Amino acid sequence: MAGNNKGWLKKTLLLLLVLLLLVTAAVYWIFRSSLPRLSGELKSSDLSGPVTIERDEQGLATIRGENRNDLAYASGFLHAQERFFQMDLMRRRAAGELSEILGKATLNIDKKARVHRFRARAKRFIAQFPPQHREVFTAYTKGVNAGLSQLSGKPFEYYLLGTTPQPWQEEDSLLVSYSMYFSLQLDNGENEWQAYLLEKTLPESLSRFLLYQRSEWDVPLEKDLTPYEPPLLPGIADLSVSASPTRQNLLALKKSEDDLWGIIGSNNWSASGQITKSGAAMLANDMHLGIRVPNTWFRLRLLIEKSQENTSSLDVSGVSLPGAPLVVVGSNTFVAWGFTNTSADWGDLIKLKLNPDNNQQYLTVEGFKNFETFEEPIKIKGEDAVKFQVRDSIWGPVVKGPSDELMAYKWVAHYLQGANSGLMKMEQVKSVVEAVSLADQMGMPAQNAMLVDRFGNIGWTVFGAIPRRKGNDSFAANQYQRPHDWSDGKMAWNGWLTAAEYPKVINPVNYRLWTANNRVVSGHDLKIMGDGRFGHAARAKQIRDDLFDLKSDIEEKDFLAIQLDDRAIFLTRWQQLLEQLLRESDNQKLKPYLEYVSNWGAKAAPESVGYRLVKEFRLAVFRDILARLSKPCTDQFEKCNVYRASRQLENPLWAIVSARDKSWLEQGFDNWNDYLESRAMAAFAKTLNGSQSLSSYTWGESIRLNIVHPLSRFVPGLGLLTDMPHDTMQGDRDMPNVAGRSFGASERLVVSPGHEEKGILHMPTSQAGNPLTPYYGVGHEDWVKGKATPFLPGKTRWKLLLTPEN
Repeated sequence: MAGNNKGWLKKTLLLLLVLLLLVTAAVYWIFRSSLPRLSGELKSSDLSGPVTIERDEQGLATIRGENRNDLAYASGFLHAQERFFQMDLMRRRAAGELSEILGKATLNIDKKARVHRFRARAKRFIAQFPPQHREVFTAYTKGVNAGLSQLSGKPFEYYLLGTTPQPWQEEDSLLVSYSMYFSLQLDNGENEWQAYLLEKTLPESLSRFLLYQRSEWDVPLEKDLTPYEPPLLPGIADLSVSASPTRQNLLALKKSEDDLWGIIGSNNWSASGQITKSGAAMLANDMHLGIRVPNTWFRLRLLIEKSQENTSSLDVSGVSLPGAPLVVVGSNTFVAWGFTNTSADWGDLIKLKLNPDNNQQYLTVEGFKNFETFEEPIKIKGEDAVKFQVRDSIWGPVVKGPSDELMAYKWVAHYLQGANSGLMKMEQVKSVVEAVSLADQMGMPAQNAMLVDRFGNIGWTVFGAIPRRKGNDSFAANQYQRPHDWSDGKMAWNGWLTAAEYPKVINPVNYRLWTANNRVVSGHDLKIMGDGRFGHAARAKQIRDDLFDLKSDIEEKDFLAIQLDDRAIFLTRWQQLLEQLLRESDNQKLKPYLEYVSNWGAKAAPESVGYRLVKEFRLAVFRDILARLSKPCTDQFEKCNVYRASRQLENPLWAIVSARDKSWLEQGFDNWNDYLESRAMAAFAKTLNGSQSLSSYTWGESIRLNIVHPLSRFVPGLGLLTDMPHDTMQGDRDMPNVAGRSFGASERLVVSPGHEEKGILHMPTSQAGNPLTPYYGVGHEDWVKGKATPFLPGKTRWKLLLTPEN
């Protein structure tokens, strides 16, 4: 009997081993079949001449061809082979079609996107592209579908999802651009809506105080016409500020902590050739985005070399966005350009008045009009499609927000001027002045465009469409930043500004320019752009000060050092406050914290316990006071969120804390020290209750990297193949070196046009989307450690030749 049992056990183990081997082989085949073609020769009837795709050891790509259309074809082929699933997610995100492959979990995301009907707009707009640009997009589309078809199997993600990739269409490349609108701007004007609710529910003096938009940190490129004055505490008599916040208030703010920083942003700056070692101007750019596997960008160099048959040439290098046939940020050897989000006002909320006798009509200058309705059925994987109806007005679609009021949203993204092929023109510009003259032709989410050229010139302007708002400057500046009824005709968009009317700064006398999502303009230009929730200026000020510390002979390594600057200047006054509080406290439980706070290092260093303590103390104070002050709003409107109304809340918060007015204390506290001590106890709860030791409570542990594939959370074991190491790294969000668990510099770039061989460029994850690719993850560690890796691709390791069919 025992022998029989042993025999069955052996057979069972053998069977399990065979099954394991079969599963392993199947998994290997799934990944292996979707590897990109790296070398050899392929033919295509869609090419007019030979094209080579060269890759170096990191997979950094150089495409050489004889004309722009062939380069576009090869770019599409390359992007599809390396990143098709990423491209698919981006087009589906914009079109509201994620549920078709991901299921019901993304239905609400799709509904929000469908409101804007971007697929219909993309089809209409791409037909209006200039013929030469349209040909490029057509060639790119053919290249994408060729690249997809040349894979031995479909990309591995589709096997895991049990779906089939759909062919690329021309309008999909415009949808990829629209997906960046969702990342870089609010799609329903929520910042204006939230400010409106605060003003509606709080006493005027308190809402004005909380929404104060000036700061001692401000460093606009255009000097303010009036000196900064700190916000004044409103009179306490009519304010109910002592009531304790409810747990619901606190949890709502804690869940949206990222809204302290708001819409994703970036850093860029430049130095004139007057102060660089080479004499050419120099650019630095790091665009801050959510980071996942693979990275947002794909590094690319496009080359057309002069010959007897070809008198035009092209040499543009930088980062491309898979799904689009161009370099988004980079250098063409004459001009280099980089972007940060403007955080200005690119959309307006319009209050709609319904016809009391017919709720399918709304009031306009011309009387009541019918809503235009569109049926937008949403396909759901494994289920029946969901019916969804979009209501549209003459101003824009009806959108949902934090209150039930009926609003329409007029957004730059809804127009051809906001989404077109204009950025392609940067491939051939020869000077900063020429680039500035094209600013109004750049159909993209409006960006602070930092421009430098090989002749030493620097410039800043806005790339993206700027609406011409009706009314005088003062009217436009104040009224358009809150929801209003437009049916009386006093408010409207009357076309678009021309590049000549755009805000701009060219060759300033100090030889330096900088932006970091902060307010860049003042006076008349501020009234043109409006405030779309500008970022706090601490990061911009630190960059500016670093720039002025560089006197002359600036080199690329000097700009990289600024990008890696993790000094905690913004938190210094909070550290001083906490250190003094701990020194004066009689609470024995807090005594061990003093040494860490005193020796915090003044940097967002991974090993620093003190930095984390200071940061979390500030957040505990911040969250508690704001929850109390905004309680009347959250009591009336469940979705009221003060963070989403302003990114300048540090200013009123510090005014309250530094004034130490007892009338602003929460009920139950007689003095500010006791109140602040209670906030410290709340902030340090994990170490006080013993769930974590104080010595291990480091900053690095709190932001340990979590850069993962979108599917790895749902497919057991996938992350072992796809996800990046959970490293610690330096940096935080209120300093030049921006870092978070899955957020940060999606690339770091430093370059002088004409000196690209000395430039620096690195990015997280890698070029590859398939974990079996030989360069998968290569370059990621350089990004983590801030290593100065070359801007241009290196020595060719693999070469693929694409030739036309005879």
